[in-house]
Amino acid sequence: MVKYKKTFTQRMNFTMSNTLTRDKKRKMQEKDKGIIDFVKIQHHIFPDLIKRLGSVQDPRHQSYTIYDTDTLLYLIILKNIFSLHTMREMNDWFYDGNCHINLEKLTGKEISDIPHYDTINDFLEILSPDELDKIRVDMVKQLIRSKNFYSARLPEGQWILIMDGTGLHHFEERHCENCLVREIVDKEGKKKKVYSHHVLEAKLVLSDNIVISLGTEFIENEKEDISKQDCELNAAKRLMERIKKSFPRLKICILGDSLYAVKPIIDICSGYGWNYIFNCKDGRQKNLIQDYTYILGSGEYGEKKNLLQEEKGCAKYVNHVEELTGKDFMANIFEYEYVKKIKEKDTLVRFQWLTDIELNNRNIEEMVRTGRKRWKIENEGFNSQKNGIYRIEHLNSHNPNAMKNHYLLTQIADILMQLYLAGHKILKMLKQAIKNTSSRLLETFRRATVSDEDVKYIVRYTTVHFT
Repeated sequence: MVKYKKTFTQRMNFTMSNTLTRDKKRKMQEKDKGIIDFVKIQHHIFPDLIKRLGSVQDPRHQSYTIYDTDTLLYLIILKNIFSLHTMREMNDWFYDGNCHINLEKLTGKEISDIPHYDTINDFLEILSPDELDKIRVDMVKQLIRSKNFYSARLPEGQWILIMDGTGLHHFEERHCENCLVREIVDKEGKKKKVYSHHVLEAKLVLSDNIVISLGTEFIENEKEDISKQDCELNAAKRLMERIKKSFPRLKICILGDSLYAVKPIIDICSGYGWNYIFNCKDGRQKNLIQDYTYILGSGEYGEKKNLLQEEKGCAKYVNHVEELTGKDFMANIFEYEYVKKIKEKDTLVRFQWLTDIELNNRNIEEMVRTGRKRWKIENEGFNSQKNGIYRIEHLNSHNPNAMKNHYLLTQIADILMQLYLAGHKILKMLKQAIKNTSSRLLETFRRATVSDEDVKYIVRYTTVHFT
């Protein structure tokens, strides 16, 4: 039996995390500058972020403006990073301590006072969400050009892009004309209508622990009286078109659940020169699955065992199933299964995917790893943003446009936070909970005083390694 050997870096990280005494942890925590270190990493990666926030097209009447756009937008970004779930909570915390003077130091401009949340929401109600989308696109392009994350690409240079939708807000009565409507049966057996707002996300995989938002499409009705509602697939078509316009030369491999394993989506991928890996189920591609199963029964398939280290799973694959089925798109199908202990019982876990990438024994393990990364949008994506520090389901404004802008600012904040967590040496060694990190950032923003020396430290050249 061959034992799995940890790399030198893995052994060192394990040793450090298990040998840190309270005294060592305390000394390391004392070296953590909190918000100063956060802004330093932010400045290192996105040196023009504040300037870019200040360059959005301002729809306000300039005669009545007190606060610049960068002040208003950066405050919401900080609100999310500090895990302040409501606008009122933000005001309660930011009006206290040194927040005002520290905000001036970090933005490099004079600010009369911390703006009230009503002032911020009034601005977000009229700001075009496209302005924030452009900022996010610029941020992603900077990350790609930096070449720090090239190792996350597939062997042929494709970036992994995961697409999935989720519900954001739910109402018992119609909230606005854009609400999606569905009929449900309650516990008493009565039919009732439920109104909701949903969103489709495209998340870019930069590493095993960094998965950032690249694009957003809101799933919504154009008006109240319509014959056919908007849906995730229609939103996917719109989002894919925008991504292609924003990143025309980017090599992409789309990951998605079985909902996307349909000809219209596959045709778009082929037309754009993108690869695809979609979960495959009988309900979406019944004939393909039947023919794939038939080929397996004939014994004419590829197979590789003992995959993914300790899982020791088995993968099977068949190329060009479409030739038997008569489909006019490439349909290479592969599956992976392994035995997992669940509640002390051996349970067979099985996955199945559809792809246009030619399968062989050299790449099948990498393909299995890639296919399983789809869950990152559920775990590191929606789940962490709903139940972690951001609480994206909370309604920060009842205005539909402001709701979109709050969501997009959360995605920008999340990009910054993920890079901070992955690039800060002390945090990586301490391995403290993200909630504790947010609290530390908030406390230093409120209680510490950002000095001129701190500002010089922020803009000083540094090297950041993302692992």
